[in-house]
Amino acid sequence: MKLTVKVPNENPKNLNFSVTINLNEACARHHKTLFFCSNIRTGIDRGVDIQRMIDYVNWYGEEILFKKFEVEENYLFTLLDEDHYLIKRALKEHRRIKRLFKIDAKNPMKNLIYIEEELDLHIRFEEKQIFPELEKNATPTKLKKINERFNTLLTNMDWHDRFWL
Repeated sequence: MKLTVKVPNENPKNLNFSVTINLNEACARHHKTLFFCSNIRTGIDRGVDIQRMIDYVNWYGEEILFKKFEVEENYLFTLLDEDHYLIKRALKEHRRIKRLFKIDAKNPMKNLIYIEEELDLHIRFEEKQIFPELEKNATPTKLKKINERFNTLLTNMDWHDRFWL
């Protein structure tokens, strides 16, 4: 957890602290998801065998992304009301992205491109619009629980075929 403490230059007896709580572990997971998107782009650009990329995408979806969505939905998003327009949009995007992971055997490249593009846009939406709202309602105790949940997830480095290197 990253804390920023502002100490006023006034009388030390009346110190007021303004604490900003960052969703650092959620942000770290988002950056790892952006890395996943970059890996797909790199694989496409380098002409990597499509089955290698599909295997990676399927593994990432099942072992990392969908579990990350569960942590967000069950812990992180509960910091706001379930009827909040940002939460509704995020949940809708989660459903759409999950559907994209059902790779079409006739045109798998199309799915890979859509996954990469939609996931990239979704991550940026959450970081720029949802996270600032969540931080307004986060407490250190809640954030500790959320960070612990995110810390249990695997990462890209757990995948054995690093075709993007």
